[in-house]
Amino acid sequence: MSAQIYFFSGTGNSLHVARKLQERLDGAELVPIVGALKAERISSAAETVGLVFPIHNLTSPAIVRTFVERADLRSAKYLFAVATRECSDIVFLEIDRLLARQGKALKAWFSVEMPCTYTPLFPLPSAKAKDEMERKLKENLERIAAVVAAGEESRQRDDPVVFFFSRVMYPAIKAYMFAFRFPGMARSFYADSKCTGCGVCERVCPAGRIRMAAGRPEWRRDVDCLYCFACLHLCPAQAVQLRGRNTGNRGRYRYPGTKAADIQKQKEPPKP
Repeated sequence: MSAQIYFFSGTGNSLHVARKLQERLDGAELVPIVGALKAERISSAAETVGLVFPIHNLTSPAIVRTFVERADLRSAKYLFAVATRECSDIVFLEIDRLLARQGKALKAWFSVEMPCTYTPLFPLPSAKAKDEMERKLKENLERIAAVVAAGEESRQRDDPVVFFFSRVMYPAIKAYMFAFRFPGMARSFYADSKCTGCGVCERVCPAGRIRMAAGRPEWRRDVDCLYCFACLHLCPAQAVQLRGRNTGNRGRYRYPGTKAADIQKQKEPPKP
């Protein structure tokens, strides 16, 4: 079985899941979505193609949807997706609508719960909570890999309560976030007095939005933010903050063992 796993990760959660699925799927090829989008043409010849991504504003990240729109996945016999936060099935149905333009659809989708990194609004989980998430994650990865390896269909639908909220409440919340909160947040990044000018934030930013000027990072206004928070969480001095969001007291997170170089590597263009 030839397989490719396309992933997007800001703090290592989705990278970890992609790596673990790679191990369980006969060494499937890992392809970073950020790097893949630098190619003039994106085409996969793999029989099995997976997408692994976090949840941003109750849905898949914009860069993931852009990838699905641009990539030629018509040769794939089996398509699956894994979200690294538990979510509504509407997340995957939105991807299905994009795939339908190629006559394709997801054969399976899964969501697993990993630590939320949206610290401007949510505190980081406790060590005990993270340990429990990790225990469940290992179980889920075995199940996911078994389903994918067997080419089985697994399209879990929302229960009635989640269905109601995802179709009635979530659209209004997403519209508000995209129209007001996210644009304001993108303009509020800055580095405080702890900044050492090391440039890690510039190197890990998948959007290429950060540039160093006179030893200090600047967040460009002419480049869209991907809201991955890699700059905030991976800064070794914890100097990156968001004005008015109390991020100085919210802690930082990266998946254990994840290095800034791992996140930076996503930006490399595909090899010819």
